[in-house]
Amino acid sequence: MIKIRTISARICLVGLVALLLTSCTSKQSDDVTNLPTRPFKHASGVTNVPAQPLRVASDQYMGQLLKLGIKPIGVRENMLTEAWMPLSNLKEGTLDGIENLGGFPLNLEKLTLVEPDLIISSLPDNQEAYSKIAPTVHIPYWSESYASPMDKLLKIAELFDKTDEANEWIKQFESQLINAQQQIAKSGNLKEGQTVSVMAVFDKNVYVFGPKGAYGGTIVYDYLKLKPTNKAEELRNKDMASTELSLEKVPDYMGDHAFITVVNKDKAKELLDSDFWKSIPAVKNNQVYFYDSTIFVMDDPYSMEAQLKIILDLLTTSVR
Repeated sequence: MIKIRTISARICLVGLVALLLTSCTSKQSDDVTNLPTRPFKHASGVTNVPAQPLRVASDQYMGQLLKLGIKPIGVRENMLTEAWMPLSNLKEGTLDGIENLGGFPLNLEKLTLVEPDLIISSLPDNQEAYSKIAPTVHIPYWSESYASPMDKLLKIAELFDKTDEANEWIKQFESQLINAQQQIAKSGNLKEGQTVSVMAVFDKNVYVFGPKGAYGGTIVYDYLKLKPTNKAEELRNKDMASTELSLEKVPDYMGDHAFITVVNKDKAKELLDSDFWKSIPAVKNNQVYFYDSTIFVMDDPYSMEAQLKIILDLLTTSVR
């Protein structure tokens, strides 16, 4: 009899816990549902989002969010160790409490547990799954809608009614650019009319980038206004503003100066050990500059600030 009563008590206890959990979940759902909302147009349609999101999860855009004063509750794992972080002046504890939600796509179980009221997806394939958890907006990393990284920042700012904050940073960055241009001119290392190349060495071949291109193309050409070669200029409106080269073709795309980022060290060694490399004027004149590829992958405000400092240091302090 005592055993039967104990089992009955346990059953009642389990039922009570389940009832409480259901009640809490229902209340949380009601709280989210009752938040004031507004329509937000994004790459995959229009979504009603909280007028003032409080619990944001995102699989991209850590730098943009933090620069706008928004601390997400959970992000993709790689966002917690982005290359710009050691170079920034983030306050101690800035990243504390931000949950690791896995890779692409975000782990749906973890995403559910952090109870977001808004999710940002950088890929369209995840829109449907994320939307079952919370209102989701699709802001693609690459889009023809963004003429520049500033346009992307302003789109994210629009989502949080932070356009003034975004414009304030843009104004500050433009001031930094003017100062950098003046320092480069004063150094005399880059003569008037000299051209600049931007390249990246990958596993099989080399990619050369033009204006609006990755791995430094945007900061070098579009913001610092350094002069591209004719071949680089032709890449401006090409997909990804880049083209792939065999190693032997590299000399044809080299300017008077060249910025090169290395993704594959073995391939870079093959390039640097070649006879044709040593005959390139920019190489002979010690006007080839190497930098860390990871810093030049992203285009958030912190990354762009770091990129600007790196390019400025290379052009004004390198020994000739």
